Amino acid sequence: YEMQGGIRPFPIRGLTIGEINQIIDDFAQAAWRAKMAGFDGIEIHGAIGHLINMFCSPQYNHRTDKYGGSPENRIRFMVEIIEACQKKCGKTFPIIGRICGDSFDPKDISLEEGIIHAKALEKTGIVALHLVGGDSNNVRVINAQYDKRGDYIPIAKAMKEAGLRVPIILDGGFTTPELAEQVLEEGTADFIGIGRPALADPAWAVKLKEGRPGDIVPCIRCTMGCVGTIEGFNAAIGLRCSVNPLCNTSNFRRTEPARIRKKICVIGGGPAGMEAARLAAERGHEVTLYEKRKLGGTMHEAAFDQELKGDIRILIDYYVRQMQKPGITVIEEEATAEKVLQGGYDAVIAATGAVPITAKISGMDLSNVHTVYDYCKDPQSFTLGDTVVIAGGCFMNLEVAQSLARAGKKVIVASRRGGGMMGIMELGDDNSSPQQQRLMILNAQKGVVYKTGKDIARFTEEGIVLKDLRTKQEETVQCDSILVCRGYTGTPKIYDELYGKVKEIYKIGDCTMTLRCNDKRNIGNAILEGWQIANRI
Repeated sequence: YEMQGGIRPFPIRGLTIGEINQIIDDFAQAAWRAKMAGFDGIEIHGAIGHLINMFCSPQYNHRTDKYGGSPENRIRFMVEIIEACQKKCGKTFPIIGRICGDSFDPKDISLEEGIIHAKALEKTGIVALHLVGGDSNNVRVINAQYDKRGDYIPIAKAMKEAGLRVPIILDGGFTTPELAEQVLEEGTADFIGIGRPALADPAWAVKLKEGRPGDIVPCIRCTMGCVGTIEGFNAAIGLRCSVNPLCNTSNFRRTEPARIRKKICVIGGGPAGMEAARLAAERGHEVTLYEKRKLGGTMHEAAFDQELKGDIRILIDYYVRQMQKPGITVIEEEATAEKVLQGGYDAVIAATGAVPITAKISGMDLSNVHTVYDYCKDPQSFTLGDTVVIAGGCFMNLEVAQSLARAGKKVIVASRRGGGMMGIMELGDDNSSPQQQRLMILNAQKGVVYKTGKDIARFTEEGIVLKDLRTKQEETVQCDSILVCRGYTGTPKIYDELYGKVKEIYKIGDCTMTLRCNDKRNIGNAILEGWQIANRI
């Protein structure tokens, strides 16, 4: 058989019975080593595309022997692994089984098959069943920002209704405790599993136990820090988290109380500015933060669609709560050089963000042409036509495309990107790989059309004229409304005005970038820079 993997297809073959037996024994030996090392139990991972999951899957498992065909045969490999581990370690050694309960894919494991698999594992005497869903085709194996939090709840409900009595562990988007508590109270699951949320805040459970749920740093399900860094196969970077600069870095990133208490002015209340203010105050500094609009900065534009981008709203709310902590004074007005100099600050941090670049294109002033930024500031105030062209191929534009498509619009995305070897996967490549793939799948389901390798020639009242970058031929695309994004740039004017006039001055966040289309910055970059500068002052 052949399957698509990586850049090109590679040949695969079915394991021989001898190889299967060897792998089963390898699992048993690994379980024994874990027991001898002092672990209280193990989990056998049979989900999200790994070998055991491929045995369970009708999409990949085309065997005709006792390990293929029926759902009972396809789960046999995992059952025999668990039994071998029990024989080696003893029946009392706890084993958890993790499986895909429903792939949400007609070609793959169905919910009915998932229940059959679960009942087969329950008979082995596993201590708990760890449920997830999705497959590599729909990329729902990683609960993405674009999917509902608690995506796998229906699977757990079906398992309970089917009569399973083994305790169920459920994960998938439990970034805040409220939803987790609801699932436990309703009896849908017996335990909640948190993976990425524990990277965002290792003290997730501790803070909840202490009655401080509002201090839990929320995972925003971006997969840019965790999966995004791992998929680069760069051991020098390793695992990271966009909202937790200390993730996997505690051996060289540490915070200590400030040796000298300073009076610090932070200009800008976006992610960089608020993280700088939070940590500076935590270290003992006296912090004043200026924000001319509202706390959150352009995260408000990033959270333009509550259904699609609600995780960013949760992050905004977290930071707003942190700004209410002792040691931080928030002034909701625009900072000027005069005000800052009058404040007598020991250090100034400019975190003024970036602004959209004005597109110098004929027809930009037409009534049917708007910027993506303006639209995302207040989508409800816009009345867009039935057919919308989005000019620009960054991931936020693709998110807007999904939002509009969900609202019933016909959406066309035009971009200079997409003319290379990766085709349309060049679009949104400033996203993490799982998010990019998931968003492309969702857009395809909604019929979003792409015009790739095209530059904008001009706008007209009838639509947009595109020019092919290779052939130079023009194409007119008729539409009712146009949303344009030409990138963002930092304009820290106040930094230049204060430079040399204050004791210390720093520049962080998006105000440091020249052009986002090249820098491809995200929330994680801003938070990290805010943390780093607050930790060095």
